[in-house]
Amino acid sequence: MSFKYNPSAEVTCSLDESSGILSLRVCGNWTRIILYEVPLLAMIAESHYRFVDTDWNYAGQREKIAAKGQQLVDAGCRFAEFGTRRRRSFMTQDIVMSELSRIKPGSGGLSGTSNVYLARKYGVRPVGTIGHEWIMGIAALENTYREADRLALLKWQQTYRGQLAVALTDTFGTRVFFATFGRDLADIYDSVRHDSGDPLAFAQAVYEHYKGLGIDPSTKTIIFSDSLTPEIAIGIKNRCDSYGIGCSFGIGTNFTNDFSLASNLARGGTALNIVIKLFECGGRPCVKLSDDRTKYTGNIGEVKRAQSELAEFYSI
Repeated sequence: MSFKYNPSAEVTCSLDESSGILSLRVCGNWTRIILYEVPLLAMIAESHYRFVDTDWNYAGQREKIAAKGQQLVDAGCRFAEFGTRRRRSFMTQDIVMSELSRIKPGSGGLSGTSNVYLARKYGVRPVGTIGHEWIMGIAALENTYREADRLALLKWQQTYRGQLAVALTDTFGTRVFFATFGRDLADIYDSVRHDSGDPLAFAQAVYEHYKGLGIDPSTKTIIFSDSLTPEIAIGIKNRCDSYGIGCSFGIGTNFTNDFSLASNLARGGTALNIVIKLFECGGRPCVKLSDDRTKYTGNIGEVKRAQSELAEFYSI
């Protein structure tokens, strides 16, 4: 199957110059438009740092990422590079992978990168997990929020048959997720992913959920991917170790967009916080209700409808 981007027909873009807000809409068949997210976000981020925020340079970047990688390895952390979408530049990400791939692994080490090209270049695994978009789309197509996590995970399993067995937990909140993540799904899925809310509280909740299902937590892994730094990852690993449950980390922005100002090295630069989320699927609106309210996305009316359907889990 061949694929070619057709942005003139599928992407519309507008800029409100008074507010500086850039709006994008990608419309078309889901199997096509899902492939736009990563390159569009990467281009937007790189354009911002090429033409708007230009007070930076590459001085010290190799040493900085090498130190971060070594810190994680020494602490026994398994981690992957997830920084394509919000990278400062392609060169930054290339530097990151060049340095991380040189570090000798121990009990911890680099497990891969979400950038397929760089995975090939540096001889590491291309890695990734299920995205919110899949569950959001299934919720719209099946017209249910209460059962969306379960239906999405069952359809994923039917497609990949035990491969890519990482369950994303926070599309509509982890309380909603755990309500339908029963023994059948917990047996199938090797890992669960945390992407919002308190990671330490989440680790405890996962441990207790597995114990309640009669599953040995030591046979499972939690993948953490929310705003991580090496220090945060190490703290999380220590907590997971206390529960006897495995953990690994997907680190993005802190790897590929951690710069100081060139004019004042004592001041850190600003990393963009940009996303593209599913807005409508099959003629129905899509929303995301994560464990962090600042990460909610979608039409406000539909957000309220989703919260109403999930009223037993939310205080409205």
